[in-house]
Amino acid sequence: MAVRLFDFLTGLSGALDLISPEVVGHHKRVAYAAVRLARVLDLPRDERTDLYVAGLMHDVGGFSLQSRLAALQFETDGAKHAELGYRLLRGNPLLQNVALLVRHHHTSYAQFERLNAPPRKLYLANVLCLADRVDALLSREGERSPDQVLSRIRSLAGYKFAPDIVDALAELAGAERFWADMALSDPTGALTDSPDMFDERAMSRGQLMAASQAFSQIIDFRSRFTATHTRGVAETAVRLAQRAGFNAHELDQMRLAGNLHDLGKLAVPSEILDKPGPLTAEELGVMRRHPELGRAILASVPGLEQVTDWASQHHEQPGGQGYPCKLSGQALSLGSRILTVADVFTALREDRPYRAGMGSEETLRILDNMASTGALDPQVTSLMREHHAELNEGRQIAQTLAAEEFREFYSSLEQ
Repeated sequence: MAVRLFDFLTGLSGALDLISPEVVGHHKRVAYAAVRLARVLDLPRDERTDLYVAGLMHDVGGFSLQSRLAALQFETDGAKHAELGYRLLRGNPLLQNVALLVRHHHTSYAQFERLNAPPRKLYLANVLCLADRVDALLSREGERSPDQVLSRIRSLAGYKFAPDIVDALAELAGAERFWADMALSDPTGALTDSPDMFDERAMSRGQLMAASQAFSQIIDFRSRFTATHTRGVAETAVRLAQRAGFNAHELDQMRLAGNLHDLGKLAVPSEILDKPGPLTAEELGVMRRHPELGRAILASVPGLEQVTDWASQHHEQPGGQGYPCKLSGQALSLGSRILTVADVFTALREDRPYRAGMGSEETLRILDNMASTGALDPQVTSLMREHHAELNEGRQIAQTLAAEEFREFYSSLEQ
């Protein structure tokens, strides 16, 4: 499947906005401002490209509503969410080049001499920092005028920001179009449509898988109870699909769908994800919005049409009692039905805030009961029972690896 890096990251950066209406468009505006500053500074194309990607991802470590909103406060330290973002990106070959920019996007220019980091990376991080703070002033600090924003930034030249980057903002501030674009929720179209703006970066199959896995960690690592869920679902779904006769291309699509099926859960507060008891009707309503929110994000990425359908239908039921669309019968493809069974199976085997993970016999009994009532596809459920030992072993291996990554991710992190 042909998917462009910019399409993928621009689309999925919208998922980072789901946590609150107050941050909608923040990542895209920061990416836009950073690249516009880079053009004034006459930075080369590869650095403009890195700034764009870093802008789209810079608050990726803000797992909670509180941390995401705190990052929009102008005087915020931001060290913890910046470090978490760095840890998410550093191991991904496609994103590791921007990891240091994300790590230091709240670091003051005056601190650079004391840091053991490449000076050029720190300079680019300061461009990102200034772009981020401009949007914070515009969107979070009251309805400031462009002159007020520029005055506030200028007051910190030489301390918070490199003087020449501040000068670049002053030059850019004279363009009325810049401020109009910064009022939009997505001003990036003018950048990505310009052929001389970036290094074009198509995604190989391996890069696409790695990028989707990075987003699965963003989804899962918000809670220790969900830390391995996506990896287990994806592995189970791929193995089920293989047993159902899917070809190599379809298996790739299934892994992507598994990795991204809970993307909309970024809009679900951690308090609901970690609640140690039944959800209220209101909380259940919030939770049940996640498939349609995930669909809205994935549908914006050209090339992921099949993945979008499978991922967004994982709570539909063959009998028509699922959500969000109450699809049934032939409206649900085999891929969707497989992902649904894989999701339920993995959830039953996992520890949750309100119960311990279930054993094989109890899990299979529940799956059979759900199939008999139209909640799961009987043929896929039968396939699960037939190959249960193999599928469960694959799930366990995948989730053990994810658990190790979760522990490493949070190790030695200052609280």
